[in-house]
Amino acid sequence: MQNNQSETHILDLFPTPVVITKMPDNLTSIITLLDAQAPNSGSDVANYGERSANSYILNEPECIEAKTFILQQVKEFADTILLFDYDNYELSQSWVSRKQPGQHHTMHTHPNSMISGVFYYGEPSPKTPAIKFHKMAGGMNVNQLQAKTKPDKRSSKFAWETFSVQFEPGLLAIFPSYLFHSVPINESDKIRSSVAFNVVPKSNLGQEENLTELNFNKIV
Repeated sequence: MQNNQSETHILDLFPTPVVITKMPDNLTSIITLLDAQAPNSGSDVANYGERSANSYILNEPECIEAKTFILQQVKEFADTILLFDYDNYELSQSWVSRKQPGQHHTMHTHPNSMISGVFYYGEPSPKTPAIKFHKMAGGMNVNQLQAKTKPDKRSSKFAWETFSVQFEPGLLAIFPSYLFHSVPINESDKIRSSVAFNVVPKSNLGQEENLTELNFNKIV
């Protein structure tokens, strides 16, 4: 943008960080354990695919190295990017997620969590669906005004409505739990396998002095 009278700036307000990295190669030994997990019989397969009955899979002894690596990445994300002020973090849940051919996962967030993430394993296909992140509701979205956009709107991140990260074995994605995301229909002939997790501080939340503290030890 040009302005002959003064210098013009575009402010990139309130960006949402998503960390993309790779799990260590030596952690592939846990795949046998992950594949052996029985599905939760009560899960809504039509909308979410299959998830494991074990909601704390990364607490298993075989997964300690994977859990340690993930928490290291989470702490760096929280400390240096989100600027959270907590000493330690813990996985509140972790589970195996499978999408059989034809299954998907509707758009959602992860309540009662601060940071969430997922890593992928298994054999991919060119048609294995990505994880799709969605623009937060707000601005024009609130009023349901459908703006006409140019065909090349992907060239400007300010026009993005979704952003997809392709399935890749060993890929680890970490993001704020409030960020909407989904998984499109699995149009491949292979199972899409991943481990998802939620993270909370290993500490009380909020502050007593401004009446925002959450301390379960004080709740009677």
